[in-house]
Amino acid sequence: MILLLWALSWPMLTLGADSPSHLPRTLFLASEDSLPHQQAYAPLRQGLSHPAPLFVAITSPEAQHWLHHFDCHQCLIITSGPAALKKTLETTRQAQVLSIMITMNQHQQLLQHLDHNERFAALFMDLPLTQRLEIAKQHIPMLRQFTMVTSPQDQAHRMDWPDNLTVFIHDPKQHLLEPFIHAARHGDAIVTQPDRDIYNAKTLISIMMTTYRLGIPLIGHSEALHRAGAMLSIYADPEMLGKEALALLREQAPYTTQPLPQRHTTRYQVVINHQMARSLQIHVETP
Repeated sequence: MILLLWALSWPMLTLGADSPSHLPRTLFLASEDSLPHQQAYAPLRQGLSHPAPLFVAITSPEAQHWLHHFDCHQCLIITSGPAALKKTLETTRQAQVLSIMITMNQHQQLLQHLDHNERFAALFMDLPLTQRLEIAKQHIPMLRQFTMVTSPQDQAHRMDWPDNLTVFIHDPKQHLLEPFIHAARHGDAIVTQPDRDIYNAKTLISIMMTTYRLGIPLIGHSEALHRAGAMLSIYADPEMLGKEALALLREQAPYTTQPLPQRHTTRYQVVINHQMARSLQIHVETP
């Protein structure tokens, strides 16, 4: 505790011994104390020194105390996950906020009632849909027409669909797999998106089994889709997001006169399920 209080007394966080830039005191607020958030935190802990950002999960009984302590004009709160941003919105009034491990839709929904959101920056973990389709075509040239299944809530926030994408809205009254059956008939591949009403732990297995039987590949958006069997998955893992947040802070510090941006991540990986590709008799290239 003595060491922790000593660390918090430092007025600035330095970006390294050879860097003239400075950062405010920094809190890393995680939506839960779990491995993905720890992985996102690791690059920031290693890259921001003397002292490193303080890691606190919102499930900790001390979370409220630390949020109040770091709510100042000279403070930075890095939120990991939507629940951490929601807690920060409810608690803080002054601190700069950089959100990671969050999609663009989640961020927009949480900030939609704010009149001014200049202090809220973000690195969205999801890539723009058009970019994901282009990456998929680079690896699978045979793909021309894509389909997507979405919930009514997600549809309300996405009106700029690409021309080569047909969207099927899941009616809550119908069985979840019905729109996937229709989607399989109208496209060369089904592209997934961060929509927890559609893709979650309870639905992934049945979606994967149905699309496999229909012979339609899935272009996944997350590691969970990759593990479930998506033929091609395009996503940024937590460590990538932590490294990009560190790079952003290094590039733009001090940012008191130049606010941090709200933008999509530029770091991602393409993971191919070669066994699934062979099963569906689809040729996958490595550009």
